Amino acid sequence: MMSIYPSIETEEDIRIIKEYTLLPILLDMLARDIDNLTVYKDQVIYNYVIYHLRDVEQSIYPVLHNLKHRMKQRQITILNTDMNRLGIEVEYKVRGYIHHFNMLRSLVRAELITMLKNLHGGG
Repeated sequence: MMSIYPSIETEEDIRIIKEYTLLPILLDMLARDIDNLTVYKDQVIYNYVIYHLRDVEQSIYPVLHNLKHRMKQRQITILNTDMNRLGIEVEYKVRGYIHHFNMLRSLVRAELITMLKNLHGGG
């Protein structure tokens, strides 16, 4: 079967991999923040914030599902993801070729904020 995608990785491939790598981190952050805020659940504003954080959290799952489907179509596999004090290192395979990318912690944080704004409709 001949692929409609080029054998080399494309910008779209990298964008998909980056999003698929960062969204679970965003889910972890949301879960942690929701957990921290539930201490104040008797206060109206905190309940409001928790409600919206859960709404954002639920909006991520369909996006992840769609990215997974697109990765399968494009023959992309994440082989290894390593978070360390410097940032994230990802090893992945695109149509049979292995690649790597690194994101420094500051870039990860900036990307997560951008993704959060986009998921919330503010980006």
